[in-house]
Amino acid sequence: MAKTAPALRKALLVLALLSILSCPLLYIAGEFFTDSLGFLEPALCPSGMHLKRTTETISDPRGNATGSNLVCTDGSEEMDVTGKMLVILFGVAILGVVFLGTWALTGSSEETDSPEIILKP
Repeated sequence: MAKTAPALRKALLVLALLSILSCPLLYIAGEFFTDSLGFLEPALCPSGMHLKRTTETISDPRGNATGSNLVCTDGSEEMDVTGKMLVILFGVAILGVVFLGTWALTGSSEETDSPEIILKP
């Protein structure tokens, strides 16, 4: 394996951890704190719309079921963007796994610098 700079390896590890750990935070923000996802509005919503979480309760003979969706709204029209949000979540997670895999494959630079130890009988 080629020798990799320690700073690059650290950067890969930090990017991998940030990517992977941000997924649950983004999910929780989408579920409970939708206003905090304002930075994703340009990627999720058409211009003039903002993110909002809606809750819907469905009743059937088995009981009630409650579901929530992430929607873009302008006050009169709503557009469901739950699927787009899931694509972003899984994309960030996959990107984190790619960073982590690259970090693991580059190996430690100290291993490539150290001479072989020859044991004498």
